[in-house]
This record gives sequence, C-alpha cells and structure tokens, in this order.
Amino acid sequence: MKLDQELGIVEAQLRRTGFRWTNQRSLIVRTALGSHEHFTAEELLELCRRSDPKVSRATVYRTLAVLEQAGFVEGLDTGDGGRRFEHVLGHEHHDHMVCRLCASIFEFRDDELERRQEAAAKKLGFRIERHSLRIHGLCRDCQRAGKDR
Repeated sequence: MKLDQELGIVEAQLRRTGFRWTNQRSLIVRTALGSHEHFTAEELLELCRRSDPKVSRATVYRTLAVLEQAGFVEGLDTGDGGRRFEHVLGHEHHDHMVCRLCASIFEFRDDELERRQEAAAKKLGFRIERHSLRIHGLCRDCQRAGKDR
C-alpha cells in the first residue's frame, strides 16, 4: 500500500471519530507512516520539526495515542521504561525481540509459532483479534561484548 493511500485511510478514520485534520496532524501522520524504523515519540517530534518547527509535542503524543488505539501504529515497550512505535498499516504481522541492554529491536515471523497460538486459542474457544509477542533478552553483540557481566 502506498503512503498516500495509507494517509487517506487514517485521515478518513480520524475524521469519522471526531478528530480535526490539521496541517500538524497530517504532517505527524505522514511522518509516522513514512518511517520504516522503530521510533520514539521524541524522534517523531524531531523529524516533524524539520519540516515545521512549530509542531507541538502535545499534538505528537496525542496523535500517536490515537494512531495506536486505531491500530495504525503499534507501541513497543523496550523494557527500559522507553517506548518505540512502528507503523503497521499495510504490513504483515511480525513479532519482536528486544535487547535489554542496547535496546535493539529485531523483527521476526515464525509460522509455526503462529499456528500454535491459533491452536491454543481454538482449544480454549477463544477468537484472537490481534496479538503481539515481545521477547526480551540479550542480542548477539551484547553477549559477545560481555556487557551483562
């Protein structure tokens, strides 16, 4: 899906739920959807301020919360009190491994794991609407560097 298509979907949803579609909000959404990295709210603010120095921190945080609630971005607790986001609209589901020392994030997909989750849900009569798996530990580089000692 192209960025303009994603932006149109988000704009329509936000307008339907009563949010004004301002220039700042449009810039924030375009920047978030245009990123293919995991970003913090502060990093998003910095990126937006490169285009418009008047972008409000509060508007970035509010917009991210709305995008997350609507399922357009997903928040990821990194285990160090921080939170990173990624846009998920138009992207295949995947899970994450997070290094507790350097906070690197590794994306992965395991079809067998997905099948087992579905089987467990079916056994319990549970319908999965969405899920996220976060595995916290040490990445290869931190292990090699002996940073955990």
